[in-house]
Formats: sequence, structure tokens, C-alpha cells
Amino acid sequence: MSIYLISFFVLFIVMLVYLKIANRFNIVDKPNNRSSHEVVTIRGGGIVFPISILMYFVLSGFQYPIFVAAIFIISAISFVDDIKPLNTSIRLVIQFISIVLVIVQLFPDIPFLFIPLVLFILLGGVNAYNFMDGINGITGAYSLVLLCTFCYLNQSLSFIDNDLIVFGLLSVLLFLIFNFRTKALCFSGDVGSLSIALFVLFLLFKLIIVTGEPIYALFLMVYGIDSGFTLISRKLKGENIFEPHRTHLYQLLVHLKGYSHLSVSFLYSFIQLGINYLIIFHILNMKKAYFWSILFILISILSYKWIKNRLI
Repeated sequence: MSIYLISFFVLFIVMLVYLKIANRFNIVDKPNNRSSHEVVTIRGGGIVFPISILMYFVLSGFQYPIFVAAIFIISAISFVDDIKPLNTSIRLVIQFISIVLVIVQLFPDIPFLFIPLVLFILLGGVNAYNFMDGINGITGAYSLVLLCTFCYLNQSLSFIDNDLIVFGLLSVLLFLIFNFRTKALCFSGDVGSLSIALFVLFLLFKLIIVTGEPIYALFLMVYGIDSGFTLISRKLKGENIFEPHRTHLYQLLVHLKGYSHLSVSFLYSFIQLGINYLIIFHILNMKKAYFWSILFILISILSYKWIKNRLI
């Protein structure tokens, strides 16, 4: 327990130092007509996510080295992008390299034919997670729900070293102190949203591999539905999916209905928590679990489409 408290304190100091450096060198997010914020805010506070993983790596005796290398690479290029925007192609190439490393860590003996599918899922997943990072609190709160869920399951399934999850939780809790506010002190930036996305997906795939249960993928259902259908809709309209916009459901709830950032962030996280509860304690214990899972997904999609259509 003492190592966790010390680590949290170190991360807190790191955050304070980073805020001063970012303010000094103008690493900020300036509002525009498509932003969800109205004041200049420090960008890149999510740097505590990869730093916490590096702390775990050192203290654990260098466990999961290939995965940690992937986190470091995607965080480094994302931090550069936060400071000075890079070409989309460069970002995708670096993300591709990071994801290949994660696949090597997860599936050392993966058949070659399956690599493109896993690459597509992971590459789409990290970017979808990043796209959802658009209002105060949502990335931190949603990630907190997921990491708490993984930590709970790990007590009985032991699918990964528990300290890895705990160090991730420490960084998320710290980030929420600075971001889960009406006026956030900092945003995660791509360095935060992409690194925590890769971390969450690594844990999710590890859980599925160890248990052989793909239903656990529903732990990302809320983000998956909103980001997935928004992306498809924008693509069909011929829009650049990497350009900022305000067409996610969570953005519509804030900008059209006037709900606060924090209430929408809490709502998304609470719904995902409820879904995780249903999966763990009910759906997985049912006969024909896959049938009920598919039915649950279809009902959720229809509900999402109905709500979004009423807002547009």
C-alpha cells in the first residue's frame, strides 16, 4: 500500500511540474467554433498515464517490456503532436508500429492470417477512444470504470499482474482531480487519450485471451456504439473523420440540450458500469449467453439511434 501512496504522490508532483512547463511553453488548447470548451486550457495532462506505466515497469522488474515500449512510442509521438500538429499519415504509421508491438506481446504465436484483423480492431479502437475525448471528465471517468472492472475480475481470474492495473488507476484518479471540473485545469491531449486507450485495449485483449470469452468486449460498448456509428455517418457524408466535429451523441447532449460536461461524462461512465455489471453477474451466467449478448447489443444500438435522431 505504501508504494501506491508514494507513487501517487510522485505522479502528483509530476503533474504540477508539467502544468508549469506547459504554461511556460504555451502547450495549450485554444477554443474554436468546434471546441467543447470556451477558455484556453493546458493540453497534455494525460502524460501521467504513460509515466505511471513506466513507473510500474521499473518497480515490477521490467515486466511486459514490449507492451511498455508500445506505450512509450505512441505516447512520444502523440505528445509531439500535442505540441505541434503532425501529418495524419505520420501519426497512423507510428500508431501502427505501437499496435504491432502490442500484438507481439499479446499473441507471440498468432497465425499470420489473423494479424490484419487484430491490427484493424486495435487501430480503430485507440482512435475511437481518442475521438471520444471531447468534454471534461469523460476520458478519466470512463477509464476509471473500465480499470476498476478489470481490477475486480483480476482478483479471481488473475489474467495479468494486478499492479499494472493499479498503477493505471492511480494515474486516472490523479488526472480526474485536474480534469473532472466545470473548468478543467488541463486536458489529456492525444498523449493521454491514445496511451490510456492502448492500455485499456491491452488489458481487454489479455482478459479475452486468458478466459476465451469474447463477450468481455462489451466492456467498451458505450464508446464503441457512439464512436462507431458517428464515424460511419461522417464517412458516408464524405467528411474527413480526423477533423474536429460536434456530432457524437455526447457532444449533442452538451451543445444542443445544454447538459453539463460533468453530467454527460458521469452518464456515459455510469451506463458502462451498469453494462459491465450485467455482463459479469448475469449475461455470462445465462444459457445462450451469446444470443442474449447480441440481443442486448441490438437493443442498445436502436436506443442510441432513437435518442440521437430526436436530437438532430
